[in-house]
Formats: sequence, C-alpha cells, structure tokens
Amino acid sequence: MTHEKRWWLWKPPPDARYIGKKGIPRKDAGAKASGKAVYCRDIYLPGMVYAKPLLSPYAHARIKSMKIDRALKVPGVIAIVKWDDPEFKERWPRWGAGYFINAGKILTKIPGTILPYIGDKAYFYGQPIGCIVVAEDEETCDKALRFIKEDCEWETFPFLLDWDEAMKTDIIRTWPEYCMKDNYRFPQKVWEYGNVEEGFRAADRIIEFTLRKSEEDVWAGVEGGVAIARWVSDYCEVWYQGQNIEWFKNLLIEYFNLPENKLIVHTPYHGALFGGASLQMQQDAIAATAVMLSKKFGRPVKLLDDYTTFRGAEFQLGTMHFKIGAKNDGVITAVEVEHVAVNALDEFGYEARSKLFEGTSIPNIRFIEKIPYVNRPLTICYRHGAPACNVVNYVINKVAAELGMDPTIVALKNDGCEGKPLNQVYEEIKHQGFDTSRWSLKEVIEIGKKAIKWDEKWHPPGTKILPNGKYHGIGFMEVIQWTHTPVVKDNFVPGPAVGIRVNFDGSVEILMQYPDGGTDRETTYSMIVADEMGVRLEDIVNYPFEDRGFFGSPMGGSQGLMKNSLCLVMAARKAKQLILDYATKLDLFRGKRAEDLDIKDSIIFEKANPENRINLAALAEKFPGELFVWADNRFAKETMPKHMPCMVRQAHFIEVEVDPETGEVDIINVVVVNDVGKAINVEAIHGQQYGGAYMGLGRNHKEAIYYDPLTGVRLNDDLSSYGVLLINDVKNIEPYLIETGLSYGVYGMCGCSEAVGASLSMILGPAIYNAIGKWIDDFPITPDKILKALGRI
Repeated sequence: MTHEKRWWLWKPPPDARYIGKKGIPRKDAGAKASGKAVYCRDIYLPGMVYAKPLLSPYAHARIKSMKIDRALKVPGVIAIVKWDDPEFKERWPRWGAGYFINAGKILTKIPGTILPYIGDKAYFYGQPIGCIVVAEDEETCDKALRFIKEDCEWETFPFLLDWDEAMKTDIIRTWPEYCMKDNYRFPQKVWEYGNVEEGFRAADRIIEFTLRKSEEDVWAGVEGGVAIARWVSDYCEVWYQGQNIEWFKNLLIEYFNLPENKLIVHTPYHGALFGGASLQMQQDAIAATAVMLSKKFGRPVKLLDDYTTFRGAEFQLGTMHFKIGAKNDGVITAVEVEHVAVNALDEFGYEARSKLFEGTSIPNIRFIEKIPYVNRPLTICYRHGAPACNVVNYVINKVAAELGMDPTIVALKNDGCEGKPLNQVYEEIKHQGFDTSRWSLKEVIEIGKKAIKWDEKWHPPGTKILPNGKYHGIGFMEVIQWTHTPVVKDNFVPGPAVGIRVNFDGSVEILMQYPDGGTDRETTYSMIVADEMGVRLEDIVNYPFEDRGFFGSPMGGSQGLMKNSLCLVMAARKAKQLILDYATKLDLFRGKRAEDLDIKDSIIFEKANPENRINLAALAEKFPGELFVWADNRFAKETMPKHMPCMVRQAHFIEVEVDPETGEVDIINVVVVNDVGKAINVEAIHGQQYGGAYMGLGRNHKEAIYYDPLTGVRLNDDLSSYGVLLINDVKNIEPYLIETGLSYGVYGMCGCSEAVGASLSMILGPAIYNAIGKWIDDFPITPDKILKALGRI
C-alpha cells in the first residue's frame, strides 16, 4: 500500500469497473421496490407497547392541571407518564441544538441544548408537553390523548409569530425562561474580514436591499419520528431513526450508566429525512425516552412522535439586509449583511456567511447576526446551507441587475476563495499537486449556459412577452460545492473507521454501521471497495444496519462519502495487500512475491502467467478468520494541509414563464451543474440533483407553513395541505456533473447531495425579476406577491 500522504491525489485503479460508471444496479433496489425494506416504523417486537406524547394545542401555554382519570380508563391504556413523574422529572432528554442531558449535566459542548422532551410549558404549537400515553396500540394512545387534552386546564400566554414585533418589544416575552431580558436568546455577533468601510469607499456604487423569508418551510419526511427500545435483563436494545449513531450510542451509555457491551443500536432504513433531524436532535431525545419507558415498564416500547416531521423550521426564516459596494465593471469591493435569524441556534449562526467568504474574492465582508425568538419551532439544519447559498445568489444577481450586466460574468469576476482571486489561491497551493489549469466555476457555467441556451435567451428584465401572453424569465446562481475536506481538525464528532473481512465463501464484507436515508451509500461504498480490491461488486456485502464494531460518518452536510471514502480506500488497499501476501504462502504461488500477483473479478492470479490462479473463496477457506483489516482517518488529521481552500463550484439555471393575469409561475427548464471533483456513483449523484432541484424549487414558491395570527395554530399541518412540488410541476430538469479533481476528498472528490436542494431555494427571485422587471424579495414568491408587484392588486 502506498504511504503517499496527499490522499486527494490518489486515483482509482486504472481498470476500475464500477467507479464513475453508469448502469451499476443499486444494492437496495430490490428490497425497496418490493416493499421488503425494513424501516424503523416496520419493526414489531413480541409484547411491544406503544407510546405517544401529548402535543400542545396552543402557541404559548402552561399546563395548570392535568386530569388523567378518564384517559386511564380507556381499555388498553397501560400508563400515563406525566412531566412531573418523580422517576422522570429531572431526567427527561432534551432536544434543541444539541443532544440530551443527564440530571442537569450537559453531555455535549453544543450550547443550544434547550427543551426537555416533556415539560409543563409549550413555546410553540405542536410541542410535546405534559405527558406520554403508553398503551397496547397506537389507536388507544390517540383516544387517551384526546381525553387528556379535553381535561387539561391551560394557562395561555401572549405570543408573537412575527420577529419584527418580537425585536421591538420586551412586554410580550416569547421564550421568557430562555431569553432572560428580552426576546433575544443570544447576544448579537459580528464577523468581519478585511476593511468593510474602506471597501465601500472604493466602490462606484452602493446597493441596499432586504431579503425576507416570511414563512417557514419544514422538513417533512415520509416517515414520522419513531424509536423502539427494549431491555432484556440488563441489556438494552434500540432501533434508532437518526444520523449520528456513534454520538447517540456514547451519550446513551453515559446517560444510563451502561457498559458498552450491553447496548445494541440498530439503524434500519430511514424514511427520507431530507437533511433534517441532524442538528435539532429530536430523534436522539425520542430514542432516549423510549429507552426510559421500556426500562420502567419492562416491555419493548415503540415511541411515535409523528409531529417531528412537521416541527422544525429551516434556519433561513428571517430577514437579511444587504449593503453592497461594487465597481462599474462588476468587481465587488465590500458586502455587509445584517441577518435576523429567527429561533436560530447560536452555534450554527455562521451558516449564512460561510459560503460568501469561502467561495468569492470579495476582500471585505461584515456579517451581523441577531437571533430573536418567536413562538414558532426551533430552526434546524434542514436542506443544509440554504441561507449561505442565498447570500451569494443575491449579492451576484443584485450587482448584475444594478449594472445591467450578465450575472454569469459578475460571478466569474468575483470568483476566488476567502477574499483572494483564484490565481492567487492557486499560487499558494501549487505544492499540493492540483491541476490548476482547471477553473471549476468557468466550466460549470459554460456547461449550464450551453444547456439552457443562455446566450440566446437572456434578455433585459421585463422585455420578453411570449405569444401565450406570459412573461419569459431566466435566472442563474452559483456557489461553492459542499464538503470539500474529509477531515476537520479539532472536530468533537468521532471520526469514521471501517473494517473489511473476507468471509469463507469469498464474499468481502464491509464492517461499518451508518444510517441510510436513501442516498445509495450501500452501492457507492461497495463500488469503491470492489474496484480497489479487484473483486466483483456482487461479492461485496455491505450491511450497515447493525453494529459491526466500526461506525461511519453521518450524512449531514454531504460529508458521509467524503469522510468514509478515505477510510474505505485505505482499508481496501490494505485488504488487497493482505490477500496477496497470504496467497504467496500457497504452493500454487511458491517463490512468488505479492507484487507478482493481482486480483481481478475475485480471482487471484499470477501476472506473468494468468492461468495460474485461485479464487478468493478458496484462499479464505485455507486461512479462516485471518483475512481482516481495518482503517480510520487519523493519519489524515495529522498530515492534512494547513490551507485547504474550496475550489469546486456548482452553477444552476432556470427558465420560467409568469402569467400576468394569475401570478402563476411555470417552471419550464432547470439545468443543474455540479463539480463533484470525482464521481463515484453517477446515478446516485443525478438522483440527488433531481431530488434536490424539486426540494429547492418547492421552497421558492410552494412550501410554507401558515399560522392563524389570532391563535398561533398552524393552518396547514399535514402533507395534504402543505405545498410540495409534484413531478409535473417542473417541465424539465437536466443534471450535469464535471470532475475537476479540485477537492481534498480521496480521488479529489467533494460532497454533493444536499447542495442542489439548498442552492436552488431562492433561484426563482432572479428569474422572476428577469421576467417581470420587478424584484420580489419576500419568499415564498406566491401569485399574490407577483400580482402586487405588477400593480394588478
């Protein structure tokens, strides 16, 4: 195995059969298509009981008294556990930004850990409150909860849904127990790069505007919140619907003072969590609560929290006020953004500023963050990074509009990293071995422009009316690609590790537990190992649902493949070397060295005499249990470069038609282009591009939760009334990818999966401006806002 430390320059084997190839069948396709795939909700255990929490019917209220006599008489009710139960009162798991706590001891450094899973006060509609019903079946839980809700005596408090009002007053306190003086949970923060005032003085023009996300959109997964737990003697078993397996397991060990060998965590398929449930950690709190209930009642417990799929709002809710300085040639000299991040969590406030700094040459940036709290759900990392993408989107497009320039030209003029132009960045990292003849942004823009026929269709705003009477518009945005490094120094999240074992039958088993949310990780990881070892894809066994002694990185932030692939490549190369070393012990290869042999299609053979061969199964039979290796990424943490700029880009284009009579928007064509550095599973990437496009576009003008301003109750609280895009709502999506190798992942790859869903979340704004000649900076852009901009209402 090579000891080359620059893993980003490693290449796949030259005769790779799977990496980067199309037409590779998904490993999970049969199970999912046939309905045989097992999700957490599918699990049933003998003797299992069900549990459900009461949900607050008010936006801001406290339980004064709770009568449970009538609910207890419902046949099938086993128990009703109240918030003040002495056994639970000080031990309720907490959810918020972090994980959970043990009797007041915070088990994580994340500062946002906040609400007990069950308490006596609610700060938003639908918050779990008061009690959990434990019953023989789900229907009985629901019936008992209806009685409890009717028999509760509530004390209601004034509430605010609008953050502008919340910032103006301290008379109405939205979260008084957490925002001690006013409605701000955290003090204002300021980040500054360069000299912003000097940048504004150097500008020819100053542009100011305010971008608003008025209504929240939610992470509406197809599988509601669920966890199952059972105790057998002093052993605990959990079926967990979450992303951070190792973190959760370690915290559970400490929470219940469990020896590690007495805790088993299973991770069935996830029902498409869409990037949610990673930072708000309801899933961890749900699972820990299920463990507590199972221990108390001595039976397996399935805790169902359906509302978790409609509880979390995206971190983007709020306003951004922009001040931008630019030269007349399109070079941007300074940007100041004041971000009002509603119900945000302090640790993650950097999200809205990060990509403007990381992916442009703008030398002077100031970012001001204010975090007011209103009586809506806590915001979470859902379709991660959208606020940061939209900062870049609007900075580029507003400058282009002010100057009458093509926004793709403005984007290229300001491309760079961390305030430096790209040529300077390339000079600084020239010793790292990258092909600096490649220019990622220029390449993705050229592909996208050609595909959508940009040069033919782009026109001055509001000037093209089609024969059908509709306005024609075209829009563009670009931003950096997602996770571009496989390791992060000083990261408190444990690093991934993987084992590889050759079984007696010659199958090669990947030993790594990780969550599967539908991104086809199983096939992707198998492709890497198959090509690196020279074995057939069908011989790879990759069963990520059980603890195999090694844990993979979670999916969050598109980091799963990035972090895990480095370990996979290292382990696969070690495994191949081990196999060849053991093969030289056979009489068949007597006198040969490992370098004289090779493996192809699971056959070990002599290079000079290919007919001299043995299959992998025959070798494994002769050395039972000895063909095993493992690898982690600690060497990379120790040897990673000090400077790792993000040089990979994505660019997306959209063509729309706007009906001036109804305000309806028809999405005619969408072109998404991602520089993935190096593609492993092409079909999986295209699947993420398609799915991300739908999710991102839905946030532009369909997805929104609406509240009754008089009661604070949600008015469209299920998928039947929540506006998601359907397949016919977008006429055409064309996905493209390129491979520049300009990233620090193994093979030069970078993350991709969440990128499109976040990036396209406000692309409709520039396109509608191009169509009607009016900016609508309040999202979602609904027909009434378009008609108002046109002066029709």
